[in-house]
Amino acid sequence: MTHAQTMIGLRAFTALLVALSLAACTSTDSSLGVETATQVSTPSVVVPTTSTGVELASIQPNTTLGNVYFAPIVGAPVSKITTFSKRLSSAAPLNSIKLQGSNSNTVDHEIRGYFSAFSESGQTTIIHVWDVFTPQGQRVHRIQGQEKVAGTGTEPWSVVPEATMQQIADSVLKQYTSWRSTS
Repeated sequence: MTHAQTMIGLRAFTALLVALSLAACTSTDSSLGVETATQVSTPSVVVPTTSTGVELASIQPNTTLGNVYFAPIVGAPVSKITTFSKRLSSAAPLNSIKLQGSNSNTVDHEIRGYFSAFSESGQTTIIHVWDVFTPQGQRVHRIQGQEKVAGTGTEPWSVVPEATMQQIADSVLKQYTSWRSTS
């Protein structure tokens, strides 16, 4: 194994360790939480789509799959989390998910998210992990994934476009919806 291959493997392993380590964190800083449904008006004309143009509203909007609270998200800059949060706020109702505040008594699940980003070989990889908890604090599901974008920088997040954060939000909602509809 060459030195370059060892370094790439070490970076990937380190990113995985960071993501898993962050999974143990529980922040209560509400400044990084997503907007709740009561704070955002749902657009009636604009329908969020995936990068391939597929509409996100795959389930009848009149049925609710869950009342969800997204805890403050760890590991990404505020500007990236803001983009992610705005997409969640607009797309959640279209996926039959009602976003709730931390003080809501009707939360079915709390979702805690963790990001990690690293650059190598001319691209930047974003790893995301989402743990789904019951109101009693029991972890019942994990959602995870990764996205790669072209380009590198001394700060990996500097090359991550808004569209990538929106795609991640779409993916999280889709995976949560899929899990809820089969559980």
